[in-house]
Amino acid sequence: MQRSYARELALRAVAVADGGVKGDGGLVMVIGGSREYPSPPYVAALAARRAGAHGVRVAAPPAPAAQQVALEAHLIAGLGSELDAGAVAAAARVSRRMAQRLTETEARGRVVWLVGPGLGGSPVAGRVLDALEEVRDHDREAALVVDGSLGGGPRARERLRHLGADLVLLNRAEAHALGAVDAAALAQAARQTGAVMVAKGDPDLITDGTRTLLVPAGHPGLARHGSGDVLAGVAAALLAATLAPAEAAALACHLVGTAGEVLGRAAGPGWLTRELLDAVAAALRDLLAAPSRH
Repeated sequence: MQRSYARELALRAVAVADGGVKGDGGLVMVIGGSREYPSPPYVAALAARRAGAHGVRVAAPPAPAAQQVALEAHLIAGLGSELDAGAVAAAARVSRRMAQRLTETEARGRVVWLVGPGLGGSPVAGRVLDALEEVRDHDREAALVVDGSLGGGPRARERLRHLGADLVLLNRAEAHALGAVDAAALAQAARQTGAVMVAKGDPDLITDGTRTLLVPAGHPGLARHGSGDVLAGVAAALLAATLAPAEAAALACHLVGTAGEVLGRAAGPGWLTRELLDAVAAALRDLLAAPSRH
């Protein structure tokens, strides 16, 4: 993917988000986390804000990381140490109110659910996903980003189709668990599920089942805890600003990849996830400020 195309996508997203109405930048609902992996949903929430989302809600078990996020996102209160069907129902109720506010104010953004960061560590993840399917049977107004393979195999593909996922983000192990061992298999998974599929790697591979896009930006140091949560939050925010799923994925991969390259040069291997959040915001700023090429 050319930098000029990334800049075009960024300009389009910002043109919507900077329309002057609260909500033009869209609203993101993050659903995830577990006792084993408590931090990922909160990292994703901050990433969504760094990428321009006007508002973020988090449905996740309480965790120390929540204190660092509370000034930038609204946390759904009263949830237990593991998510359950009640937490999903609460998130759905809040989401409907979010969508209603966007309609009432004529904001141009949309509501996006980001499901998955940290959820894989939950012993009841399957029941949470069952509850999500039940909600999505009756309400698909929000766009849906899934971070992870939902356990992999044919059941996961069927679940993604049933959920009506718009975008699925996979690391190498998750792609293999879903049977997407190469570009052709990833495209087949996209056709079967109806979702744009992203296989993170060198390069990142994005496909809607018909067209495939390669994003070469990146750094080997991104293969660590936290980077995928940042990518998921950025992609959800860009989708909330009304980019198409493949476009949101492409720009998110470019921004996070560029941020990783910058950190790799400036800090070496010891950079922290919070530094990646700052570097993503800087990458977006620099992309917007770059002179256009005719």
